Amino acid sequence: MEKMGICHRGFNVDKKTVIGWLMSLTLPTLIALVPISTTFTRSLRLFLVITVFMIVIIALELLPKLVSAILMPSLYLMSGLVPFKIAFGSWTSTTVWMVLGGLIFSNVLDDIGLLKRIAYYVICKCGGTYAGAVFGCFFIGIVLNIVTFSNGWLVASAMVYGVCKAMDLKPSREASLICFAGTIGATGCTVCLYDPGYFAIIESAITKVKPNYQMSFFTSFIYNGYFIIWCMLALLILMKLYKTKNLKVNDHKELFNDKYRQLGQLSVKEKKAIVLTILLLAYLCISVFIKLPAAYGFMVVPILMYLPKIGMGNIEMLKKLNFPMVFFVASCLGIGLVGAQVGFGDFLTKLVVPVLAGKSPLFICIAFLVIGVIAHFCMTPYAMLGGLALPFVQIAVSLNISPLVACMCLLYSCELLFLPYESAGNLIMYGYGMMPMKDFFKQMSLKFVIMFVGFIAVMYPMWRLMGLL
Repeated sequence: MEKMGICHRGFNVDKKTVIGWLMSLTLPTLIALVPISTTFTRSLRLFLVITVFMIVIIALELLPKLVSAILMPSLYLMSGLVPFKIAFGSWTSTTVWMVLGGLIFSNVLDDIGLLKRIAYYVICKCGGTYAGAVFGCFFIGIVLNIVTFSNGWLVASAMVYGVCKAMDLKPSREASLICFAGTIGATGCTVCLYDPGYFAIIESAITKVKPNYQMSFFTSFIYNGYFIIWCMLALLILMKLYKTKNLKVNDHKELFNDKYRQLGQLSVKEKKAIVLTILLLAYLCISVFIKLPAAYGFMVVPILMYLPKIGMGNIEMLKKLNFPMVFFVASCLGIGLVGAQVGFGDFLTKLVVPVLAGKSPLFICIAFLVIGVIAHFCMTPYAMLGGLALPFVQIAVSLNISPLVACMCLLYSCELLFLPYESAGNLIMYGYGMMPMKDFFKQMSLKFVIMFVGFIAVMYPMWRLMGLL
């Protein structure tokens, strides 16, 4: 009986894997059966077959991250879909090296104890409770984005991870909720804060129909600032569902105060780390004015940590880096490059124009959101904005809708996501290993529903009331 039980449990595990692989093969096969046309080209169909196949594998974690990271661009290349420089083009992007530098930076801060000190401080200032830590991490992300022009998400991710470690949380829904709060504050709120990269793409698209158009510092906040309310609502609902009042961490207020006091005075290494952190944040703030990529800060500062006289990093720490995660980020970013190459954005645009003709402004706005959600499965936010902003502007003008409204809907849809790979910030936070996939999906699904209902019930009526349409 015991052997049968072991076999039975093994069978259950195998059954899940078999079902997962069947899904990964069935969905692409259905796409492969769709006949090609002048709009749905052979290249586009092949792109969707490969991408959907890999998305299912990634979502269901059927293969290790490193294997998935190598397999996806390899399939793009070996299938003849795109040449090597496109299939692996994302691997040379500054984002990848920014991620690697960010991982080194956060690991050094963790190794010398500064992340723990910051985490204890945040928890204590938030009352030492789990709920306080959740909202503390959320607002940390927002503040860092404001002072760094939406470039502080990687620093915020490291700090949120530090909070989880300080609270001795293992990968669980409790840990994932804290990570979720930090991520939507640090990464999600870029849809309503000033982001020079996003603004540049949107302005470039709108100037094609409105020369000399410029967005103000608060443009995206005026349109999408409601996002902050939706995030707070999602956090409150999740804390209620998770019954966070019953968590043991809520009885440890004095414990965290004691832990913080036990850290004593700042060590020499911690002081050096604070200086370098301030240096990094200062660079992120001025990078938009000196017209240098924000990524340079994450590429240079981690190196400074290993220079003589500074000497904060050590070789053993480098061996512990999550290198598969770097490869995984590079591979996921490549989806957008390949999608743009095969005309995925143009295909979506040609599909919806006939459908939207004669429809109400609300219907058109919802259609823009739905297109953004669909595109987000195959394109990163920057790829979405780069590939769809101009088509959205052209569609809006032809339908007598403000082109800015179309772009704001597209920007808003960048946070209507379900899986980690759809956003670099979510991918990084997920890569720390504190967010089980099932919890990530449930939390993002709740946020999706709140955002969608909130748009229809609140945002759109307010846009009309304020004359923004």
